[in-house]
Amino acid sequence: MHDMITEAQYRKQIAQCAGKAYLFFGEEDYLKNVAIRLTREALCPEAAFAFFNDITIDVTDYTPGGLIDTLAPPPMMADTRLVVLRGMDLTAMRQSETDALIAALATLAEYDYNTVILHVASGLIDEGYLPKRPSAILKKFAEVAVPVRFEASTDARLALWAGKHFAHFGVRAESAVCAELIAYSGKSMFVLANEIEKLACYVLAAGRDRVESADIRTVAVPANAVDAFALSNAILAGESREALAALAVMRFERVEPTVILGEIARTLSDMQSARILFEAGKGAPEIASLLKMHEYKARLLLRAATRVEPARLSRAIELAAAADLSLKRGASDYTAIEKLVCAL
Repeated sequence: MHDMITEAQYRKQIAQCAGKAYLFFGEEDYLKNVAIRLTREALCPEAAFAFFNDITIDVTDYTPGGLIDTLAPPPMMADTRLVVLRGMDLTAMRQSETDALIAALATLAEYDYNTVILHVASGLIDEGYLPKRPSAILKKFAEVAVPVRFEASTDARLALWAGKHFAHFGVRAESAVCAELIAYSGKSMFVLANEIEKLACYVLAAGRDRVESADIRTVAVPANAVDAFALSNAILAGESREALAALAVMRFERVEPTVILGEIARTLSDMQSARILFEAGKGAPEIASLLKMHEYKARLLLRAATRVEPARLSRAIELAAAADLSLKRGASDYTAIEKLVCAL
């Protein structure tokens, strides 16, 4: 049985992770994605061979046999391959399904040129009472995979990370401002990363290099509010992987499908309105006034709307309306939104 390790311990052994399976679990989903990115950079540095050596299997495409078939081919012009299995809800799986997944992971011994990461979102596995009393399911997976626990960051660690993230975008933020952003927008690192980027762009556009407390209330999204802007942009750009990842965050946070779709529809409609007004000769200040929104948001909408063909934007609005109708007819899951993502 494999011993449980921390995210920091995993980072130190990325270079030696070939031939192993890892179970990523715990509260901090953002850091799981960072760890996967670092693993990808270490194991699959050649973009030309990424199609063969960097494989992601979403839960909708997963079968035990399919996973084994994915593990079987050797890497192309490399020593190892990365296989990421994501979206599994281990709290909803029957015992037979869990046993089949564990058996498939056990075949890694025959195909030890692979590194396998089972990405389990926060709340989708019974962890037990860690660190002393792991759950039975966690013990079972530890027989075939190294459990890597991604604990929620403390406020102090989040504030330190936020300051570094601001610096990455070329602006400064005092620790008190970082702490205020966390108090205002919540502790989700996915949300904070998005808000930090928006704040940095806003401050730089204003000719400054320092984030102030007042900027947070002007630009940032308060905790528990749904930010569908990134999701809508990804949908319009045809970036289905990014859109599904953004949707996954909302799903993991248990945001209702009707709420997500409502935000998407409103964002797309605002983009369309901004585009029409812009084509009619209106500038961002006037558009903001007419649409009753902050000028900064109007500029963001304009930038997004002018990057996509009008017909594509109109098509996205039609598909959003169709998805809304599907939900109103009784669908209660995220399938309608996933179809919207994949239809463009």
